[in-house]
Amino acid sequence: MKRVRWGVLGCSGFARRRAIPAMLQAPLVDLVAVASRSLEKAEEYATHFGIPKACGSYQALLEEPGLEAIYIPLPNGLHGEWMIRAAERGIHSLTEKPFTADAHEARRVADAAARCRVQVMEGFMWRLHGQHRRAREAARAGTIGTIRLVRSSFTFQLERKQNIRLSTALAGGSLRDIGCYPVSTARFYFEDEPVRVYAAANIDAEVGVDMRVSGILEFPQGRALVDCGFDLPRRTHLEIVGESGSITVPKPWLPDPEAEIRINDSIERLPEQNQGVEEFEHFSRCVRTGTPCEYGPDDAVRQMKVLDAMLRSIRSGRPEDV
Repeated sequence: MKRVRWGVLGCSGFARRRAIPAMLQAPLVDLVAVASRSLEKAEEYATHFGIPKACGSYQALLEEPGLEAIYIPLPNGLHGEWMIRAAERGIHSLTEKPFTADAHEARRVADAAARCRVQVMEGFMWRLHGQHRRAREAARAGTIGTIRLVRSSFTFQLERKQNIRLSTALAGGSLRDIGCYPVSTARFYFEDEPVRVYAAANIDAEVGVDMRVSGILEFPQGRALVDCGFDLPRRTHLEIVGESGSITVPKPWLPDPEAEIRINDSIERLPEQNQGVEEFEHFSRCVRTGTPCEYGPDDAVRQMKVLDAMLRSIRSGRPEDV
């Protein structure tokens, strides 16, 4: 199968540490260009990774001849704009989470993708890792009985100095930036959407974003307890509790190369896997074959509706329907 010609729209630290190395390992990825608002920075990335072309603006990347797909690691508030711009040029987009700033913008992106006949996907690479496929397989098989509770946390200490995650204008805050992981995980394991949510937050007086959030998501068959924060020690944990047992995933979103999960009293170790490579391979294959992505724009719209409801609950101080 012919490789897909990719570009990277933005020179973020995450792209440097994880995404670009994964792209370079993915057999179906041909990484041909990288863009930054600073040509100097784009050239530094291009030289470091051996990328053929450096672009000094995001628009210049979209105008690169033969470009088929882009990866977007920009600040949260810019994802939607550049997915739509890419779609209008017939370019497919894999964007970092959250998909957009809110559900309304997510719907605009989904409509643009349908109109322009391109693929768009939210980059929750954890969903393609074997530990979650195995855990959900066990849950579906009835190993722990009917799922009644999903409990998950994602917190770390954020460096405050000039951090885009603390910008209200760029859709910052802990819920959209990292709370999206526990929320998407609850949806993944219940295989359903919550009908009502309640969330409480600690809002930073200086920058005005949520630094710490705790929430309850009510699903038709159970509840999810989620928490996230920029001002707590690093914690990542997932527990899926059924009527007769439980599944624990100690490192659900950034697993070790050889991940392990606990299903009731049994520990299972998974084969070594790079979830970033899996994500870029999956998206590239969908682009090349025209097959819809496993998690397409409609899933991203539903995800953003949950986050929107949680943000409404934070403001209102009461439960909100999704």
